[in-house]
Amino acid sequence: MNDVENARAAKEARDAIAAGSGSSRSSGELAEAAMRRYFAAESYRARKREEPSEEDEELPS
Repeated sequence: MNDVENARAAKEARDAIAAGSGSSRSSGELAEAAMRRYFAAESYRARKREEPSEEDEELPS
């Protein structure tokens, strides 16, 4: 994970907290939800990097 992704995740968490200041959810719940979304996306990207692409697969002759 690079610094840009870390900064983006932190900003999203801060934005979620700020946006929820008037909601019934606590800032902790909003921050947790933002981080869960971030880590789910990171996990998805990691799986995509591990999967061979269609171009990498050899076609039978």
